[in-house]
Amino acid sequence: MSYRLIAGCLLAASLGLEASEPVKICLGDSNEWPPYTFWERRDGQADRERLSGSATTLVLTALDRLGLAYQVTYWPWARVQQELAGFAERGRCEMTWDASYTRERAAFAHYSEPLYRTRLGLFYSKQRFPRSPGINGAAALSNFRLCGVIGYNYEPYGLVREPTRYASVQQNLDLLQHLRCDFFPSEIEPLYGGIALGAYQAHPDLGFVELPASKAFYLLLSKGSPRGEQLLQALNRELQVLRESGEAEAIFQRFQPVQLKER
Repeated sequence: MSYRLIAGCLLAASLGLEASEPVKICLGDSNEWPPYTFWERRDGQADRERLSGSATTLVLTALDRLGLAYQVTYWPWARVQQELAGFAERGRCEMTWDASYTRERAAFAHYSEPLYRTRLGLFYSKQRFPRSPGINGAAALSNFRLCGVIGYNYEPYGLVREPTRYASVQQNLDLLQHLRCDFFPSEIEPLYGGIALGAYQAHPDLGFVELPASKAFYLLLSKGSPRGEQLLQALNRELQVLRESGEAEAIFQRFQPVQLKER
């Protein structure tokens, strides 16, 4: 056993964490979130035994340095949230990440320090808008058809009406292409990261308008876990060490998404 792992185990014990009890991680399986969390590819196919991405690497590195084992389960994102809320009763989902802040989630989960931020965009089809649609803010969307993904948090967009929700990002992209939806609000880096990875099939006339806002994403620990607060404190400290040493920045640079501009 390495010195770092021994130190991590001692730190976990000093914080009252049971290192022999794996952390039960649950992640969404219906929509990957590159460059932050995604499956590696083999011959163009997702290998669900090989999880990758900047946020995943950062969090798992922190767990390893604390000497804590973990188990990962994949469910639809809506169920991930249900299981996180129900950990005290069912014990299936103790931790997740790539989650933004909502009051509803804060009622059943502890939030870490922010892991990263994304830019927000309004995606559209250039068949529908051959020229730039000229939208200068979400408040100008009241007369348009909006689509979105079930379980996603659209509060940071400042929308005046709720999107009609569908099961996947790909469904929303297809709806844009078939002119059944005018705008799809989405985080820019994960959507284009998914296109580059091959997780989504993009249409050549896809465009976006960037909004003057960003969205923070966090690690969540169930309030139903007896060690939830202690584990969160330990992870926040380890994440801070990774940031101060420059290791966190190096991890995010390794998975740097393509630089994109409004179009």
